[in-house]
Amino acid sequence: MSISKVAVYGLGNMGYLVAERIAAARFVTKVADLDKTLVQRAQDGFQAVPINGPEDLADVDVVVLSLPSPAISLAVLGQIAARLPSHAVVLETSTVNPKDIHASKKLLDSFGLRIVDASVMAGVSQMKAGTAMLLMGGDPAAVADSQPVLDAIAPKQIYFGDSGAGAAAKVINNAVAHAVMVVVAEAGALATASGVSCEKLVSLLSDPQMGLHRPLTHRYAERIAQGNYEGGMPLDAARKDSVLALELAQTLGVPLFAIQGSHTIYEIAAASGYGRDDYAAIAKVWADWGKPAVPTA
Repeated sequence: MSISKVAVYGLGNMGYLVAERIAAARFVTKVADLDKTLVQRAQDGFQAVPINGPEDLADVDVVVLSLPSPAISLAVLGQIAARLPSHAVVLETSTVNPKDIHASKKLLDSFGLRIVDASVMAGVSQMKAGTAMLLMGGDPAAVADSQPVLDAIAPKQIYFGDSGAGAAAKVINNAVAHAVMVVVAEAGALATASGVSCEKLVSLLSDPQMGLHRPLTHRYAERIAQGNYEGGMPLDAARKDSVLALELAQTLGVPLFAIQGSHTIYEIAAASGYGRDDYAAIAKVWADWGKPAVPTA
């Protein structure tokens, strides 16, 4: 599909930079935002063309959404879908859930239009520097047809599968990052109260063989993914270490939330008879609940 014109809805901190990158790739870039000062800024900054109404979309090849909420994305699509040409592809770059992608897809399907979830993985500085990543899902043909615009937004991309898969990957990634942030804050509080150098703690936790890396690169990617729980550090030993951390926090008067909560799963796994397995066997608890950590064949 030949692409010449792209519409961008939403010119917030991220949306403006997305539009700017699209314009820099020499696409005619049409923009819309409720804040007309942002539209004017885009006009002055990279010769964006303001969208005055849905009638201005008749010649647009790709529509990019960078909006504050799934409800707003769906509302915008409801207003513009009937005016888009039949070959147009919608790129949802906002952080949404798969159900939101599915709702947008259902709406667009009735007009013969296609949507790709192209969730942006980046902060503003990364988007500006051109180091952002897109997590994508949707019809491969729709991805291929909109590829030049996807490349303009972020050359680094991971395609996860059907519609909603990219959105799910973004939400999961953010959930991990936000949970780890709490754990790291708790670790820092324990370190400060214990007289441990925070600088040396960061060095320790960021070592590829230590705290933050091994649970993902070894215990999940190797043991859980392969169902291999033999040998290694026993779950009973990991549970003991967890108890020691809770005792240390209690002694120092440091409140714990994430670390305290995560201890519960070790108690459940031990009570389930997994104490002599490698402590990656906590994943078996989810399998026992019928929600395996890794899909079964």
